[in-house]
Amino acid sequence: MPEVRTLEHWLDYIGSQHPADMALGLDRVADVARRLNLSNPAPFVVTIAGTNGKGSTTMALEALLLGSGLTVGSTLSPHMSRFNERIRVNGVEASDAAICEAFARVDEARGEVPLTYFEFAALAALWCFRAVEVDVALLEIGLGGRLDAFNLVDADVAVVTSIGLDHADYLGSDLEGIGREKAGIFRTGKDVVLGDVTASVHQAARALGCRALTLGDGIRISRGERTWDYRCELLDVAFREIPLGPLAPENCALAITAATLVLESLGRSMPSDASALAGVRLAGRMETHSYGDRLLVLDVAHNPAAAQFLSAELEARWPGRRFVAIYGALADKDAAGVVSAMAGRVTDWLLISSRGWRAQSASALAEKVGLEPRGEFENAGAALETAVSLTGPEDGILAFGSFSAVEQVRALLIVPPSAGP
Repeated sequence: MPEVRTLEHWLDYIGSQHPADMALGLDRVADVARRLNLSNPAPFVVTIAGTNGKGSTTMALEALLLGSGLTVGSTLSPHMSRFNERIRVNGVEASDAAICEAFARVDEARGEVPLTYFEFAALAALWCFRAVEVDVALLEIGLGGRLDAFNLVDADVAVVTSIGLDHADYLGSDLEGIGREKAGIFRTGKDVVLGDVTASVHQAARALGCRALTLGDGIRISRGERTWDYRCELLDVAFREIPLGPLAPENCALAITAATLVLESLGRSMPSDASALAGVRLAGRMETHSYGDRLLVLDVAHNPAAAQFLSAELEARWPGRRFVAIYGALADKDAAGVVSAMAGRVTDWLLISSRGWRAQSASALAEKVGLEPRGEFENAGAALETAVSLTGPEDGILAFGSFSAVEQVRALLIVPPSAGP
């Protein structure tokens, strides 16, 4: 092994230890986890799967549990600006030193077992959580469910936020089949919390004897202009006039339900209200800024289902507002479906190139979606200034699509915070 000390060195190293970027399956990663005693990283574990909404649900759940006095480890995937975002302890990103130590322990334990970048990352997160002895581990499933590295851990509560088409190269294009894959995180007799999912997810829950609490059927929300209400009769929990924050009420409702189950199991009480949710923010999820006297919204909606959801959120929060879009997409995404879903909300399109793995140029994107955009850009700054020129103060600018595209715009506005202790 080469000498590796900094986080940058480690990230280069872990990205080169397996011939494939992804290698779905649990045998290798579970073997290393057993060597490190990571199969039970916390007294209580929640796994969060789904096509869209996983990160928002995880962050909302984290806030509720921290507000109840529990110690919490959380994972997010992918990261927006830097790797540290993927591993959180008590609401703070893990430090470089903590992550490097975790990578060193994983690398020593694996011996000759090849691990992918994602498997290294998952095991490092589990090691960090066990090292500080968190009360609850929240594990966001990065892809699918059944074969994701985090599924080596048996969850006490499983959440599936939504089912839609994404990662077709790995999961296929059959929604029911995708649902079955994501339901692979369920465990016999354990509670599951479900958003907008397929019949196959419900069937999997019944087959395993799981109690299912479902948004729209048992979990009810009603939404006003600035507040929303939550009720779950089965759990006898209700909150009124929760302030509307950046995260969608649907995802927050799943988090409230999961938090109630966690706290009941650990003998804790829910907070008296859910107002803390209004302050929960996650980079690139309905993230708002003011730029040149314009409303600027950043969102990583990158598949048609997410774009449909985003379009509805924009109309609910800013009825009738005209948006100019700065859009970038990775090469394997259904960009045409995204553009179609946003057609009623966007008046002008500015396309930017995405970078990194599965990168796609703005010109290739324009050809794929059949658009005649107002501009194609390699430079996000030029795209943003063009968007300002095409709008007035009463209009909005929407920068959305791939994490790469959103981060390019976001980097013009945000200085990343330093890592926590």
